[in-house]
Amino acid sequence: MERYCGPGDTDGEHWNLKSCGWKVPQGAVLNSSTDVFSMTPIFPSSQGDMPYATIMKLVLMGTESQTVANALNPWALQCSLSFCVQTLSSTVVNGSLIEDLTNVVYNSTIVDMSSSEIVSDSNGTSNPTEYPVYISIPSSPTYQISMGAKLALVGWFSTLFRAGSATRSASSFNRTVSSTNSDAVAVNLTVGISSGETFFDTDIVTAFYWNYYQYPLGIPLLLSDLATSMTVAFRSFTGAKGVAGMAENVETYVHVRWVFLALPLVVVGSAVLFLGCVVWRTKVVDCEGWKGSALAVLRCGLDTEIRRSFLGMGDMNSVRKVAREVRVRLDEDENGIWLRE
Repeated sequence: MERYCGPGDTDGEHWNLKSCGWKVPQGAVLNSSTDVFSMTPIFPSSQGDMPYATIMKLVLMGTESQTVANALNPWALQCSLSFCVQTLSSTVVNGSLIEDLTNVVYNSTIVDMSSSEIVSDSNGTSNPTEYPVYISIPSSPTYQISMGAKLALVGWFSTLFRAGSATRSASSFNRTVSSTNSDAVAVNLTVGISSGETFFDTDIVTAFYWNYYQYPLGIPLLLSDLATSMTVAFRSFTGAKGVAGMAENVETYVHVRWVFLALPLVVVGSAVLFLGCVVWRTKVVDCEGWKGSALAVLRCGLDTEIRRSFLGMGDMNSVRKVAREVRVRLDEDENGIWLRE
């Protein structure tokens, strides 16, 4: 950046640097020392002064610091908005679409379109040569943006992002917002460390100025949001054509290894065989089940004499009849505790 002094910034023979502004080689200027911020759009010309895939460049300038109040800190930033082709990896997680940007391809070709040739088609009709924007990706089709679509965007952006500045002076703040400049904004501003009565030519300038002081990377953040919004708009326009891609979906497959069933099958089969043999043997010897009677447990504690009284009984009814007549008492000897008569 260097100083810019207009015709009225002299005190006779010398420049009055206190009232001079600033400028950059791209042509953007801060007209005077009261201009604290400016936004200047630059659009590609037909002579090929920048890559023809570029939609717009913005040159943003200011004189104030983000961290120190009332400190002179001239700065300039250039941002570029261009056509590109993105490679996206999309997944759906719990019903939400998640997109990851894996690759971006630009076209930096500079084309001189000032001398369009007249080309005749198969019907003999003469048409001027068109210069659509081509973006090529290896192993993928070439993507094209027509020159008509590009010029329409340039016209729209030239109106939306027309040049403007932020001026901090009493005379500027007291100006009347006229119908010829209905987008002008006069604000008693307090943002970050910057404050004071400020006159903005457009609300877009206000947004850039506010982001510059509100966030450390406010302007790149704002331009990134703008590029994202334009990308979503291109994909959502009526008549937008879909782009073929590779759809991948996660599928879950279960592979059963039947060998692991050998052990539980052997255990279950052996148990079934054992129980079958028990049932068969019980039926053959005509043995009644004891598991529902407490006599089987009590009989284990009887002494030898009492046990002999139960021998030879073939059914449970006889055992119960004898058990009703037996009277026992607890007795202890060297062999343990027994039930004796």
